[in-house]
Amino acid sequence: MRWIRFLILLFIITLLDSGNVINIIATPGLHIRPDLLLIMLVFFAGNCNTTDAVLASFLIGLAADISGEVGVMGPYTVSFGIFGSLICQLRKVIIMKRIFYQALAVMLVGLLSAILANVLTMFKVGPGVSNVHWIILWTSVYSAGVAPILWMALSLMSDGLGLRQFQQARVSRR
Repeated sequence: MRWIRFLILLFIITLLDSGNVINIIATPGLHIRPDLLLIMLVFFAGNCNTTDAVLASFLIGLAADISGEVGVMGPYTVSFGIFGSLICQLRKVIIMKRIFYQALAVMLVGLLSAILANVLTMFKVGPGVSNVHWIILWTSVYSAGVAPILWMALSLMSDGLGLRQFQQARVSRR
């Protein structure tokens, strides 16, 4: 993988995710918006070789902690690292070529990683918002709905990021 290009893309996605630009498509009331870093995590964990996927997962988790509203470092780094590694290992069994599987993977990883990150955050700072479970659920669903669009954009950029060689190697092994 071309790490400088990946870090530039990660920086841009982190700025979009933490800034007010993404609030344009946020739901009124609960302020639920898609998690772009989650979609990026599932994409790179499923399309990189094992070493690159694990490192990218931890970097995306670190970016999620930095851009988070809680201000606690560590929960998303651990959570995204674990689930990114799991996706990397499961991609040998489950191939996410169809839009439905991509969205389903984003929704499941979003639910599980956010629950784990919330538990880890509660250990550090105590209980948070009362309706956090609904926010986790609807953020994961919304992210799954937006995932195919960002997935296509990331797929188009995969040549520049050095991912195309790995995808071709996977196809040729069959």
